[in-house]
Amino acid sequence: MPLTLLVITGLPASGKTYLGSRLAGQLGWPLVSKDEYKETLHDHLPDLTRQQAGPLSFEIMYHVAGVVLAAGVNVVLETHFYRGVSEPILTALAEKYGATISQVFCHAPLAELIRRHDERVAVGDHPHIHQSWLYQTPVPDHACSEPLVLPGELLRLNTTQSDTVSDALAWVQAQRRFAQGRRGDTLPS
Repeated sequence: MPLTLLVITGLPASGKTYLGSRLAGQLGWPLVSKDEYKETLHDHLPDLTRQQAGPLSFEIMYHVAGVVLAAGVNVVLETHFYRGVSEPILTALAEKYGATISQVFCHAPLAELIRRHDERVAVGDHPHIHQSWLYQTPVPDHACSEPLVLPGELLRLNTTQSDTVSDALAWVQAQRRFAQGRRGDTLPS
């Protein structure tokens, strides 16, 4: 069965990390999340600017995802990707390791995203990640207010609905069964 690169996309505060961590746990796949690397960079290099930390954390995230895929292990990759920038990188990563891409796009009404984000900023646990200036209208075109344009299957998931983890898990498992069945259909009898 081909490897799966499960990409969790969406705007900040759309529920990507929550969903990605639970899916990874349920599936037994590693979760690779850019924010963890960004926070580590800031913890060890406090003079690092946002303009430096963002690109570096993306590079580390993609590298780690490649290491996991090279080891023959499926991976969940989660962050606020950039439309028009992230797609060729993700596609090349999947092609290099013979992985299929499945994308779960997390979304919620903008007012809910702003409420969630403001709540995170107020808690103050991750100051380099949750910053008060984040949501501006209109949302920039490169932001992930729409799914990335990637090969593979797409699940749009409204994270204000209940049981999103179960819905996404069932979808991922169905994608894997379909890929296995398709592969079985091409094997000689």
